[in-house]
Amino acid sequence: MNRLKKFLDDGAVILRYLFAFRRFVLVCNLFAIISLACNFLTREADDPIIPTQTSEAQKLDEQTLNRLEINLGKSAQAKPGDTVQLQIGVTECCYVFKPIEIKTRWSVAPQTGAKIDPQTGLLEIAADAAPGAVFTITADVQDGLKTATAQVTIYTEQANPLVGIWHEVKQIECTSLAIKELEGDDILRELVFKADGTFQATFTPFEIYHDYWGTYTFDPQSGALEMAVLKGNYIPENLDLQGKYKVDEQGQLTLLQIWLGRREKATPAGCGHVFKK
Repeated sequence: MNRLKKFLDDGAVILRYLFAFRRFVLVCNLFAIISLACNFLTREADDPIIPTQTSEAQKLDEQTLNRLEINLGKSAQAKPGDTVQLQIGVTECCYVFKPIEIKTRWSVAPQTGAKIDPQTGLLEIAADAAPGAVFTITADVQDGLKTATAQVTIYTEQANPLVGIWHEVKQIECTSLAIKELEGDDILRELVFKADGTFQATFTPFEIYHDYWGTYTFDPQSGALEMAVLKGNYIPENLDLQGKYKVDEQGQLTLLQIWLGRREKATPAGCGHVFKK
């Protein structure tokens, strides 16, 4: 009996030690976990992990950055009261504009007569903006990494009735001043007057092709019109670019004593043209 009692007493002691050791291990593990958590939080405070973000500018190569431009459409003109959504991007082969989403801050000068949203590029022309006014649009890309500018010219049909895309329908002969209908390749299919004082003439329009282009001045009081060719792909030899213009009540444009040429080089010169939009 004494041996059994001694055995039981020794076993109880051993169990107490085992339970005590187990509690010690649990406490140590708890302290280890707390220590690791403290170290992690301390490291986060001293050296925070910042997510890596690739900026939009880094996605664009230098060549693309250099090609960035403001899209104003084909005419770069507007009427009083117009709203124009501007975009920044590049022109792909050879006339397709590709907008690029990149941080851009927009501005317009002068600010009298027009305003622009600095974030969206929405341009608003005041209803009382003066015809002939020119506004300069600036797009600041990535805080000065690239700057693009463009100009918008304001016009009204009353101040400049020439502005628009005209299609030749008749021709005026010199001897009799008779007006005859035109057909086929004899037609000057596009005569474009822009508000900025430039023009383009094209016999057979195709994408961005033009036969010749230049500048023009006009006097609304006398009806005088003077055009000057700057450059071209095909420039007729017998041009006569000084004369008179008239826009009638039906909206037809008549050019008198002005000859814009023909596609065929052997065609004799005439003394005027009639166009309609």
